Amino acid sequence: MAALLTRVSSVPSRTPRAPGPFFHRGATAASVGPSSRRRRACPSKPTKASAEGAASPAAETASDDAADADDDAWGPWDPPLPPLDPHPPILSWYVARDLIEEWGEIANSAEDIVIASLDFDVSTVELRLTEDGVRFPDADPRSPPLVTWPDVVAIARDEKGAYVLREGERAERFQVFSEGTSRAVSLMPSGPGLAPTALIAGFSMHRFGVGVDPMEDTARKIAAVAPIRKGARVLDICTGLAYTASMARERGGDVTTVELDPAMTEMCRMNPHSAALFSGDIRQLYGNAADVVPTLPDDSFDRIIHDPPTFALAGELFSEEFYGHLARILRKKGRLYHYIGDPASKSAGNVARGVVTRLKQAGFGGVAIDYDAHGIVATLDGHVKINGSTKPRGQKYRGKDQLRNGKGGAPGKGGGGKRGGGGRGEGRREKRGGRGGGGRRGAYDDDDDIVLPK
Repeated sequence: MAALLTRVSSVPSRTPRAPGPFFHRGATAASVGPSSRRRRACPSKPTKASAEGAASPAAETASDDAADADDDAWGPWDPPLPPLDPHPPILSWYVARDLIEEWGEIANSAEDIVIASLDFDVSTVELRLTEDGVRFPDADPRSPPLVTWPDVVAIARDEKGAYVLREGERAERFQVFSEGTSRAVSLMPSGPGLAPTALIAGFSMHRFGVGVDPMEDTARKIAAVAPIRKGARVLDICTGLAYTASMARERGGDVTTVELDPAMTEMCRMNPHSAALFSGDIRQLYGNAADVVPTLPDDSFDRIIHDPPTFALAGELFSEEFYGHLARILRKKGRLYHYIGDPASKSAGNVARGVVTRLKQAGFGGVAIDYDAHGIVATLDGHVKINGSTKPRGQKYRGKDQLRNGKGGAPGKGGGGKRGGGGRGEGRREKRGGRGGGGRRGAYDDDDDIVLPK
């Protein structure tokens, strides 16, 4: 559903937000406390074992937890962080632009209440527009606004930031600095009606353009290992914003996900679209996947979704040795998906050739490229059925010239589906242009480590 921003003539009370599906069960063995704050997803450097071959503490914890995975019962698991209760409102640029537009029309109308989304379109709330800013309808008019107009204007200009709102305080751009990787991590709105992505040192975690948003990107990865039947054991390597783990669980899988950096868990906690990670139905392990995966039992997973950073950042996750462990823990009729970026591009194409060779050397009998999913699918028994496309299709990436000239569609209006969520919002998603669909980002892809424009 597109983000809603519509004016109403009455002043109904604020609809309380339903609590998120979080599960609490005592202390967590791998919890992230306040002291872990400010520390990206997945490894950039492997955590080396000692000269005597001792595993890292994270790997030992993963090994202990892995034994529990062999039990017939699945979960509930302790959430990796306690929930934010209440979850703070989050304002993105496209909603901010509609608030400004709506305020400009208020002078000719007695209506000062609008409906908008402050959680990336998961739900909607009523807001009152006043001279000094934006409030909830039931707020004391003498109290400071939820957000002032100068802050709304600043947010409207920032297409790469998500801002946390607290009454009486300046809007704060949500960002965490990872001590483990020395990189800043932040949430980035994808556009009206879409789940956000994450920016890691200026790089987008998900691809943009060619009609693909973060959830579509995730759906294609899940489709590459389909079907995921009820009770199938699924390993998700590199949790990120937990979209893959959440969708695999939604399909019925019993999901274990591995993450290097607790900073990404803080991103998930602030992102309403990542709520399933805290439901108690997904098992979260922490540590370098190069250390954690070797501790997992043989033949323990029906599906593996390996979604690492680039080869330059995490070369050990592209090694024959690591692939050997993936072959060991994958069940005989299991299926592996390995993200590599767009195989039709020069850089990812070169990576793909090396990955195919090493997967075969590691024991995978069947290996094929899935162009729709931007990855490689492999099996142990030699039979590979590609659910997507085995050939490049659509416009091939052409490098900097395409970035310079690709606009991703004609600019359009509509910052959030005002007055009912249709019309302008739908047109944007079809054209991938305007404020939410692609615009400057329309021709960007995920394979060449392109930094988003400032």
